[in-house]
Amino acid sequence: MPVPTTSTSSMRPGSRKAVNIAWKLHMWCTPAAQGFVDPASSTPVFTHRTVSFTFPLVSISGTPIIIMILFHILLALAAATLASADTLINTLEQNGFSDFASIFQDADPRILSSIEVGSNFIIYATNNTQSAVNSTLGRRKLSRRSQIAAMASVQNTAPRSKRLRFKRQQANSPAAVYQSLLGDPDIVNLGPGVNQSLVERPVGNASVPTVFAGAGKAIPVVGDDIPFDGGVIRPVASLVEIPSPIPNTLALFPNLSNLTALLNQSDLVEPISEATGITFLAPEDGAFAAVNISALTNEQVVAILSQHVIVNHVGYSPLLKDGQVLNTLANGTITVALRDDGVYFNGAKVTAADVIVKNGVVHTVASLVGSGDGENPPAIGAAGRRTELGLNTIGYAFVGMAVAALF
Repeated sequence: MPVPTTSTSSMRPGSRKAVNIAWKLHMWCTPAAQGFVDPASSTPVFTHRTVSFTFPLVSISGTPIIIMILFHILLALAAATLASADTLINTLEQNGFSDFASIFQDADPRILSSIEVGSNFIIYATNNTQSAVNSTLGRRKLSRRSQIAAMASVQNTAPRSKRLRFKRQQANSPAAVYQSLLGDPDIVNLGPGVNQSLVERPVGNASVPTVFAGAGKAIPVVGDDIPFDGGVIRPVASLVEIPSPIPNTLALFPNLSNLTALLNQSDLVEPISEATGITFLAPEDGAFAAVNISALTNEQVVAILSQHVIVNHVGYSPLLKDGQVLNTLANGTITVALRDDGVYFNGAKVTAADVIVKNGVVHTVASLVGSGDGENPPAIGAAGRRTELGLNTIGYAFVGMAVAALF
């Protein structure tokens, strides 16, 4: 049987693998391919071990029918995936995302090159209608377009068995943290060689996951995944924003006046903003109801707020573990509790999670975080059961996520 002349270089990885397996399977079980005659000695040379099949099936030319069936099934699968394979730009343009495709075309070419040679990418894209709503798209500088393209491109490094394509009819998609291609040290401060991340997780009873990135935005997924050569395009309601420094993010949410005032009073804004890879637990205004703020000394303010800064650990909500003990800037500790009704840090309940900032992540909390011996609610039923933060917490987000600026 002649060697196939179809090139596999342009195939998707899955197509190439299917073709290669099918071809090897055929060569392995076809008698004519099991050896050749050495022209110098006229001696048969066998390149494949002779196998005695015990399948209770009729064979064709020495090849069991079941093997031939598998061979053709694999070729059919390869053909199907090959038919749908295309480059990122072509797939975007063919599916109504041409405006978004222009971001990649104008961006640093290394971003597109990384996607073309990689695999398992997720591209968070807005279609042309959504791009029209976002009127700033066409006015963005080329450097900003590069940042958006890099932030919107994440790689799914989960084990193959856990890589699921999203479909809107599938509710309760698993929560995940994805590292993007954005690694510019001028706008990312998570540690040497660590790129910016975003969080994708279900919110409440919504049948679609929500993406949490910069500017305190919670962006819902609005369509099914669209496959391309290097992964999938995942349609979202608006552009993924670049995480900002703490002061810039804080300015977006003016509802945390108590916390903002205390930070400015204690001169903690700059040191927290410059810290690398931290988690900030931001108390809502109501958390200070029992505190006479005006009577606090600078040392007391620093002591209180430093206990809310988890150092050397970016605690995105999908990565939190029940019973986890974390160190704070105040040289204290915080214990994480995952309960049926929410997530707690030393007894302080999280009301809005995953505000992504330049140097970490912010979670707003309903009360002040106590010292290392602060009590978490006892586990009821399955200890440590993970609870996703619901839609009712989003209302707090526009207040609490202002805290992101604390960095």
